[in-house]
Amino acid sequence: QRQMKISIQFLVNLFFVMLSIAYCVMAPNVYNLVFCQIVALTYVVHNVSYFALLDRKNWLGFELFFCLSFFFVNYVYPVFIYPIFPNFAVFSYAFELNIVPKATAIAYLGYSCYLLGCTSLNDDSRKENVGEGFKVTHMQLNIALVMVLFFFVCYILTGGLAAMRSVYADGGDINEVGLYSYFKLLFTISSYLLAVFTFKLEGKTKWWYVASLVMIMFMMLTTGSRTLVIGLSLIMIVSFNNNVRKIRLIEFAVIVVVGVLVLYSIMLGRGEQADTDISSVVDSSDVGWLEAFLDLIVNNRNLYVLIDYASSHPFTFFHGMLVDLTAPIPGVSSMLVAIFNEPIELLHGGMLPTYLEFGTGSSYGLGTNMVGEAYRSFGYPGTAIMMFAIGYIVRKTYYLGKSNMYMYMLYYLLVSHSIMYTRGPIIMDLRLITWTMALLYITTCDIRIVRKEAKK
Repeated sequence: QRQMKISIQFLVNLFFVMLSIAYCVMAPNVYNLVFCQIVALTYVVHNVSYFALLDRKNWLGFELFFCLSFFFVNYVYPVFIYPIFPNFAVFSYAFELNIVPKATAIAYLGYSCYLLGCTSLNDDSRKENVGEGFKVTHMQLNIALVMVLFFFVCYILTGGLAAMRSVYADGGDINEVGLYSYFKLLFTISSYLLAVFTFKLEGKTKWWYVASLVMIMFMMLTTGSRTLVIGLSLIMIVSFNNNVRKIRLIEFAVIVVVGVLVLYSIMLGRGEQADTDISSVVDSSDVGWLEAFLDLIVNNRNLYVLIDYASSHPFTFFHGMLVDLTAPIPGVSSMLVAIFNEPIELLHGGMLPTYLEFGTGSSYGLGTNMVGEAYRSFGYPGTAIMMFAIGYIVRKTYYLGKSNMYMYMLYYLLVSHSIMYTRGPIIMDLRLITWTMALLYITTCDIRIVRKEAKK
């Protein structure tokens, strides 16, 4: 019976992939509200069917946060906002309106392939019943906590905290890179390590680590930066749900509402709100409430810009991702700029929309869109393949993480990015991933020592 349910889920997702291809073929060449509504409704139905047929024990994880974020990033503007207020926020900047139906269909093509990748014909859920495949020790968490404190102090001493506050308080350049940027990354990774394994530790002392994580989030909120706070919050919510007890639906709804209100209040206090031409929405009660999700919605424009760019330029393939692919090695980006004699914006996924609007070296960033990045690089086939691969990785890391610490860590790194990933480059931060695995190896030194002694 379980195998039959799994087969049905696979066939249902395959049907929606075929439907998404049909939408891409039938997409009108001019803006069409009804077409966009049909695609958005199909998106909702597809997600409802996916979670209804989900073969694992819980529904709270990467897929849920990703589907909510993807909806705001790709469907809210063409369906709900454009008919009422077309110049909403950054949409006041020029973009090709007639590309909207095609772009909306391509976004759904990518998402349907992603959900197909999240689906397997095998009963992987049996792996949820395996015993503990790895142990988490106090020593491991203590090492992570010491690294958090050490790298945070280094971050402050090298001017990182002051630079971050400058970005959100008086228009500092977020693209400036100094020694503090490396300490910030190491501080971020150490915080993630602490968050990922805190609820894996048995015993009541885990709440000391929880308190430390809350303090970290509070300190970062005072700078106006929310990325690390969102990442840590997602990790802790999903890890608590998977390791301590299942979070009830009403509890999850309360967490979401409180989280949105807190992050929205932080956004209102950030310096970027001073630029009313860019950030202000409208006092209209019809769309004004959507300002709380502004950071997601504005990236819909990037989808249109990138797909329109691809229609008049050759596909860039991996050329536009060279900086992303070589990110684990410090200093390579400047070498690539010199070798190709091109602005870094043409070699770095995520910077093209800003470059097209403001030119090189802009201190203000418009962000990007993961589906748009995939399409401008590889077209329809590449978009489908890359989004399928992301879904496949999400599923495999979830189940393999039951017995493998590194896969467990990778899954929660994906969880930490599940909301922001939709508005980022298709290639997730490889520097973050590789450096995290290196630090994870360091924090597990005591476990390896015990294993060696046991073998003797």
